Amino acid sequence: MAKETDQTSTKGTRRKISPFRNVKELEKEITKFMNIHKTSFSNHAKRISDYFEMCCFNYVVRFYKEKGYKVSIENLQDGKYRYKCSTQGNHNNFSNFKISKQLSDQAHEFEIHHNLAVESSHEAKIYTTPDIVIIKYGSIEIDADFYQGVKKLSFVANENMITFCEVKQFHPFPELIFNFIGTVNELKHPIMTGTHGPLTPKHIAPSLMISGKPNTHADKIKISLEGRYNINVLYDLFSPSNNPFRRYHLWKIKTMK
Repeated sequence: MAKETDQTSTKGTRRKISPFRNVKELEKEITKFMNIHKTSFSNHAKRISDYFEMCCFNYVVRFYKEKGYKVSIENLQDGKYRYKCSTQGNHNNFSNFKISKQLSDQAHEFEIHHNLAVESSHEAKIYTTPDIVIIKYGSIEIDADFYQGVKKLSFVANENMITFCEVKQFHPFPELIFNFIGTVNELKHPIMTGTHGPLTPKHIAPSLMISGKPNTHADKIKISLEGRYNINVLYDLFSPSNNPFRRYHLWKIKTMK
């Protein structure tokens, strides 16, 4: 678990700011989100980080809704939304969101999934699993040989993956941030080389979503990496005033160019 960080107030006293929030508060936030979509959720979370992932998943859904996408739920389980809080499991046993946008005479349709394996942009048949992934609609495939026939892997081919987000419930620190660049290189290598073409309609750029507040060094790393690559490094997601997914802060979030 990440250590709490001492922060100095304007009065010279010191207080501890934690990158973690109370589970009940997170659960209440998730319930409120699902109420908006006229359903409830089946709670299979085992760790506080699961709850944070679920909240961040909801932030991404809200981002697309605010950007003019039509949003709907698919694949309810026993009448409830079921998040996929593990890298294991068949996608058919979990729920997802469908997002769509009409441009001129063409409908653009996508899916938002939680913990879905994505094929490498460098080599076929090797995968990693982002916390949140946006894919072309209906593009999930099955690799029956990945687990030597014991079970099947649900995945999406790299060309059918649009973008992704990683979620970390910690204070930001250099190694955590730079490790995200390795995932970008593996899944969206053209972003590293500046050769990624424009997307229509617009999508969120690959993003690292971190709960904790940055120090000066972490801020410098964010500015440097966002200047070099078309990515987001998003801090302080528990802040009611700084959370970039709040309606009036969405301009802070970069989209795929």
